[in-house]
Amino acid sequence: MMAAAREHHTVPLSVLLKRELASEKVEKPEILYGQACQSKKGEDFTLLKTECQRIVGDGITTYSVFGLFDGHNGSAAAIYTKENLLNNFIAAMPPDLNRDEWVAALPRALVAGFVKTDKDFQQRARTSGTTVTFAVIEGLVITVASVGDSRCILESAEGDLYYLSADHRLECNEEERERITASGGEVGRLNTGGGAEIGPLRCWPGGLCLSRSIGDVDVGEYIVPVPYVKQIKLSTGGGRLIISSDGVWDALSDEVALDCCRGMPVEAAAAQIVKEAVQVKGLRDDTTCIVIDIVPPEKPAAPLPPPKKLGRGVFKSMFRKRSPESSSQIDKEYLEPDVVEELFEEGSAMLSERLDMKYPLCKMFKLFICAVCQVEIKPDEGISIHVGSSDFGKLRPWDGPFLCSSCQEKKEAMEGKRPPGDRHSSDSD
Repeated sequence: MMAAAREHHTVPLSVLLKRELASEKVEKPEILYGQACQSKKGEDFTLLKTECQRIVGDGITTYSVFGLFDGHNGSAAAIYTKENLLNNFIAAMPPDLNRDEWVAALPRALVAGFVKTDKDFQQRARTSGTTVTFAVIEGLVITVASVGDSRCILESAEGDLYYLSADHRLECNEEERERITASGGEVGRLNTGGGAEIGPLRCWPGGLCLSRSIGDVDVGEYIVPVPYVKQIKLSTGGGRLIISSDGVWDALSDEVALDCCRGMPVEAAAAQIVKEAVQVKGLRDDTTCIVIDIVPPEKPAAPLPPPKKLGRGVFKSMFRKRSPESSSQIDKEYLEPDVVEELFEEGSAMLSERLDMKYPLCKMFKLFICAVCQVEIKPDEGISIHVGSSDFGKLRPWDGPFLCSSCQEKKEAMEGKRPPGDRHSSDSD
């Protein structure tokens, strides 16, 4: 498929369109999904949306999104993020991209979408926050952006386990603890008086045990909305995604979650994972699970659940690879080696690093549009994302991307470059 991108200027448009459509037919798997939840606080929300259109109106260039939003201190941030994150990330995608360009642009657009959603919600001065695990599935490419401690795992058809999200709990993430203290925050346990400390590590002020979230206007700007992003391409055998809130992962290991539902259809699998988690620790928290099967076109309906002792081999047989006899000439021309490929991974909390020019699409960065909130900015008002960096003097005046003044304030606050007493001034912009 990369060959198609390289030939973009020499191949007639009609040929390119036919090639892309043929490629989509080859790679377009079936998406099956189910969810289950046992609610304790009513602060978990999900977004399950298939048939989103990359090119509006064509009915072919579709993708799917699945989101899990685990709220805390109320449900407002989770609800707002569920309702706005998809549109915000779409707005950050440039128009007129071919399929490969669109996939390559996803990581950067998701970062911008997360930050815009957080910025807009914080201006409402609501004090709740939310974790976010957000998966975009386009053909065989899965892109996951995450903040907080919900988790997304993948078991490939070959039986391999992949972690597609990061855990931003301060208790287990030393790099995030160092980032917060370097930015002026404090990390410690709850002090009950007399020197006794209890519970998990938390960020002070505010006492949040997560280092990244959307919302949480009351806990300081060291809690950032910049997501960890990972992008992989499945083999043609497909795979199973499990996205769950911490109510599941506090009770079950990844292997147990996969094993307890092996061979089950997606709805039953999600319900079984939630049931197993609640049995282990009781219903102490909202416990939510989404199970997504990415299935090759030739795969038959899921069989009845086999005995658990059969193990991983059952999943392999469910997601068998296509036989060579079924492959067309277009298959042979465009399919890459039939293994899971890791395409992209970045976890930095620094917005200036995440929106820099390392991305392959220079045309993503428009001179007079803010890279985060997408508002128009006058030529003399845009602020380069590189301002303040050691390389800024080497850059040309038009080297973007550019931010509006409000988003620049948000960026500086998140990166610890503003005085402690001035941390919330951007909320009133």
